[in-house]
Amino acid sequence: MPYVEIYKLKNDGSQDILAVCRLEEGAGEVVCESANPVFTDNLKREGIKDYSGSGKERLFPYDGRKFLEQLKFHFRSAYLSASDVIEK
Repeated sequence: MPYVEIYKLKNDGSQDILAVCRLEEGAGEVVCESANPVFTDNLKREGIKDYSGSGKERLFPYDGRKFLEQLKFHFRSAYLSASDVIEK
């Protein structure tokens, strides 16, 4: 099941996993889990910018793998970052 980890920078310079977003194979939708429900609720409600140039302005978890692939471009600051899609 493909997934992406979203990391938050801690004060000591290490990273904590803030959220894990997984592609639900049967439904084709991304489900994000976090100890911070506000973070995951914002992803569902507001979506993320589509950096692929496909013409769509925002992507949402129901966009499936495309949403998962674009997380690393959306979260690319010094404080928040996302992994590439990890296949398992």
